[in-house]
Amino acid sequence: MHGALAPLTWTRAVTTWRFAPVTTALLIAALLLYLAGVLAVRRWPVARTASFTAGLGIVAAAVMGSPGVYGDGGLFWVHMIQHLMLIMIAPWLLCYGHPVTLLLRATDGIAHDRVQAILRSPAAAMVCSPITGLALYMAVLFGVHLSSFMDAMMGSPALMVLEHVLYLGAGYLYFSAILTVDSPARPPGYPIRLFGLFMGMSADTIVGIVLLQATRPPFPTYARMHPPWGPGPLADIHDGGAVMWIGGDGLMFLMMLLVAAAWVLDRSPQAARAGGFLEAARQAALAGTGHASAGDRAAREHLRASADVDADEAALDAYNALLARMNQREER
Repeated sequence: MHGALAPLTWTRAVTTWRFAPVTTALLIAALLLYLAGVLAVRRWPVARTASFTAGLGIVAAAVMGSPGVYGDGGLFWVHMIQHLMLIMIAPWLLCYGHPVTLLLRATDGIAHDRVQAILRSPAAAMVCSPITGLALYMAVLFGVHLSSFMDAMMGSPALMVLEHVLYLGAGYLYFSAILTVDSPARPPGYPIRLFGLFMGMSADTIVGIVLLQATRPPFPTYARMHPPWGPGPLADIHDGGAVMWIGGDGLMFLMMLLVAAAWVLDRSPQAARAGGFLEAARQAALAGTGHASAGDRAAREHLRASADVDADEAALDAYNALLARMNQREER
């Protein structure tokens, strides 16, 4: 099959398709269950339904479309595009569909109580925590790309399926805890969410740089299956590292912007407390400026007492005067 692959073009990237009956059945079942929940709830945002449906579509395209066909056929950089689709883009869209919230709203009576009991259990809290999601996300990235798993996977259909499940599951647990908090558990604060995304971005960067610095193809099986019309085996690995580094970091940065925008627009007490913590930390840093003179001490006390330094003209005047005194001392 791999030797029969035609050179990849933009047209073939869009039109190439292979039928996977099990994957197709699972995706259709997931969509039907979701739509059944939407009908039961009746008033459900169309945007959430569209997001969940698009997520399933991305999974189908990644596994059965050209990313799956050419990625499994020996083009590593295409395989890395498939990775990003399965571990980032599809989970991102699926979690914005809020399937857990839909399940809670679509059930009632004993079924609802059982679902709620499971979601509020200590085990569910541990599995759905941002720390667990981040740890699993990083473990999958490092374990697949920086070990011999990739080589073994290319010769085993079962491991290939496992790889897809790991990507999708790790990505969903990671992003659902950070982006949507689609569970009854206490949501993490916005600073924790941003930090979690930054750590995920760091993992993408590490994997990308390691692959870019490879001096020989790290996956012999991939190199043997490499199509003759593609880039050289080592250049293919470098291209895949660039896809992970640039593509992964770009997607993570976009998610960070979305979380930051949600923080700015959030008027809940939790968001205000998070913002207050950061403001207090900034005030403490400003208040640590200067010397032990009486004027500097008075300025620092004014900064500590201010509720918002940027909106407090007296606090800003005190800080500017403090900086002016420091500048005068340096000139002497």
